[in-house]
Amino acid sequence: MRIVQFGLPYSPNLGDGIIAECFAHGVGEVAPEAGVVSIDLSGRTGFGHAVVANRARALAVLKRLPRPARHALVQIRLGRVLSGAAPLWREALEGADLAVIGGGQLFSDADLNFPLKVARAADLAQAAGVPVAVHAAGAAENWSRRGTALFARLFAADLREVGLRDAPSVAAWRAQTGGRGPIPWLARDPGLLAAGRYGPVEADERVGLCVAAPDLLSYHADGALASGAGLFADLARALMAEGHPLRLFTNGAEEDDAALAAVAEALAAEVADGRVAVAPRPLRPETLARTVASCRTVVAHRLHACIVAFAYGRPVVGLGWDRKVESFFASVGASHAFAPAGEAAGRIAARLSRAIVLGPDAAARETAEGQARDAIRRTLDTVTAPARTAPAA
Repeated sequence: MRIVQFGLPYSPNLGDGIIAECFAHGVGEVAPEAGVVSIDLSGRTGFGHAVVANRARALAVLKRLPRPARHALVQIRLGRVLSGAAPLWREALEGADLAVIGGGQLFSDADLNFPLKVARAADLAQAAGVPVAVHAAGAAENWSRRGTALFARLFAADLREVGLRDAPSVAAWRAQTGGRGPIPWLARDPGLLAAGRYGPVEADERVGLCVAAPDLLSYHADGALASGAGLFADLARALMAEGHPLRLFTNGAEEDDAALAAVAEALAAEVADGRVAVAPRPLRPETLARTVASCRTVVAHRLHACIVAFAYGRPVVGLGWDRKVESFFASVGASHAFAPAGEAAGRIAARLSRAIVLGPDAAARETAEGQARDAIRRTLDTVTAPARTAPAA
């Protein structure tokens, strides 16, 4: 069996690479005879391949334009990238048994970005006669009319399954597709298999604080976010006031690394005396996973920093910016460890102290890991199973 996975394996946000690598690992566990070919929906062909130069500036320019102009510009620029990538995608699909689209927040419409990418993948899979399954993807209730039409190209392909990673994504899918296609179901994020994929890691006494560029987060966020180095510097000081030595790290994006440098500068005295360590920028998913796992506990906006910490049994506090983070913590019975956007630094530090006292929930972790593995098994079963569609009205 040969699987072609369309995701973001070479994204500078290495959480997306963790998804791809853990999915391939899970496939190897449940179907050792199967092989996985990973395709990057952004047209990247390896780590460090920058499709858009100075992404933060490009996003800032887009935000200043009216929506029709944004959509027109994105369709032209991204259309060229996708046309250039199409021959490689077509070659990968030749003779494949299944095309998998996911995971990550792929069914979100930020200026037609993912709608255009998913539509191109669906068109090529249809032309190749390869069945399609959505696996562990996130969906946002933000589709434009044009974005909805592009995502609907999936229904012209042989779409067998729609596995989404949380209940809000299922609700968003149903609300925006009008009940078309297979009945959506909950498919756990493959990142929950991280400990098996990357192996044991010994933790030290530091709290890992994942620094993310607020401007980059806000482009995809559900609401307004505080900006600047002060957001993380204040949180770092609150954590240190609770007696925690820190390790600052990022998920790998260049913009996040610039934000980390600003935070480290604001905490120069604490860095100098050793209370704050600064992890090198990770360049591969495994490096990110092992950085997260090396921390005693973790505080993060980035979903896959949270998921990897959970997978390794580290107490973790998620910071609000997008409902996918809140949804993950609720799904594993850890809503107490989720801090809504705007919560004061002192209260976040108190949440972490409580999470440490409570300790990791081993049973919840084992259950979630098993569900992630079962979800991969169900997706692979679609190669021989008919689509599960809703009954006709």
